[in-house]
Amino acid sequence: MHLFLEMNSYDVLQTEQQAYEGGKAFGKFQRLLSDMDASLLIETIPNFHNIKIRLDRFILAIEADVVNRVRNSGPEISFLLERADQMSAILELAQSGKFPLRIIHNDTKFNNVLLDSNDKGQCVIDLDTVMPGYVAYDFWDAIRTIINTGLEDEKDICKIRLNIPLFKAYTVGYFKEAGSFSSEPEVESLLSGVMLMPYEQSVGFLTDYIEGDIYYKIQFPEHNLQRTRAQIQLLRKLEENDQTLREIVHRVAFLPIHEDDLH
Repeated sequence: MHLFLEMNSYDVLQTEQQAYEGGKAFGKFQRLLSDMDASLLIETIPNFHNIKIRLDRFILAIEADVVNRVRNSGPEISFLLERADQMSAILELAQSGKFPLRIIHNDTKFNNVLLDSNDKGQCVIDLDTVMPGYVAYDFWDAIRTIINTGLEDEKDICKIRLNIPLFKAYTVGYFKEAGSFSSEPEVESLLSGVMLMPYEQSVGFLTDYIEGDIYYKIQFPEHNLQRTRAQIQLLRKLEENDQTLREIVHRVAFLPIHEDDLH
């Protein structure tokens, strides 16, 4: 007799329960691998989240301006360069040994979690990017997609706001599993890393736009610039709500909230 369970994945979250289960799933994934030596794995994509290398390429693209697009993206370039030092802080702390290199998923968008028919998390999928990294990368890459009320390439940036209840629910679920191994410096890296993933995406999209759309698939000529503007708007909203988000992470990490009390 074979028993088949219905499995679902979601591109867009609908409930706090789903967010909570996603946080638990990715937290459990990290917990189960937390005692494994990260050096045993190779980097399948070298320097995947190395923001300094991404910024170096960004600056070279601006200087070369091979398709004459810098003139179309001056405000976006200025916005990103103004934050370059701030966004390099986590990498600098990690490289100085403040927190450990761990094995992480590296692609924690929510549709890489399978839920059953009752929206209970079952497992994470899409494991081709599993490699060494820092826990903040997985946490904030998930949050980047969960917290945004708009699309990644939203044309109308007024639609981009923050869904704070989903953020809190994911955080509670994550620390339900990850709290047992997370060091205090790693928790602090989550507090400092709130803006890193949308910033990294903004740099990537704008670099590709300036270079002539050679990496990301586009649907129209200005698609990468539109993506950049959407991610920058998300970044602005995160900056505006930085203190609120920090308080949630700190409270959940150090004064755990019961799963029945997500609101």
